Amino acid sequence: MEIHQTILRRLLPGDKELLNASADEIMDHVALTMYSQENIQLKDEEIFFKLPALLRDIVLLIDFDTELNMNGILGFLENSAGKYVNETIEALERIGAVHDANALKAIHRILENYNLSTGQLHRDLQDLEPYEINHFRQVHAIADDEFFEEIQHAAEKLTIYSQEENMFDHLIAYIEAHKRSFVEDVQAMLSEK
Repeated sequence: MEIHQTILRRLLPGDKELLNASADEIMDHVALTMYSQENIQLKDEEIFFKLPALLRDIVLLIDFDTELNMNGILGFLENSAGKYVNETIEALERIGAVHDANALKAIHRILENYNLSTGQLHRDLQDLEPYEINHFRQVHAIADDEFFEEIQHAAEKLTIYSQEENMFDHLIAYIEAHKRSFVEDVQAMLSEK
């Protein structure tokens, strides 16, 4: 069995359980398993892009939400999750989380306006010692207060800061609407030799 198939099995409930699992249960199972040591290769491009699209969307959006809650938007942009910023925007669009997609697009444009990329931000972190406390401004040699103000203003439009809308409501509806074809994709992928 190839590594992407093994990770696929670990991320999802078993075959019979998957058929009967609700969207919430699928999402919860992925959230509980995706950060485990045994799934460390999950976000390696050669593995990640072999997974079914709906599963990639779930992983991206859980990762996005986790980073926002733990490290804020700047943490998301500079950490490994940020290298998938374009895919995260596409996932948000697919599930119908238009406000979040537009806010993240605006944030991405701000980076581009300052000639920054998430890949560059992530590479800057590689020079730090493990567990070293750092400040975004110092690590990335950004002294422009306007940059931070623009990012903050755009980030305020993310629904994580709103009680009216939640991207996970969109994700659950999306999983439910596409569950049958998702289960078929998973079964086909797991039966590949």
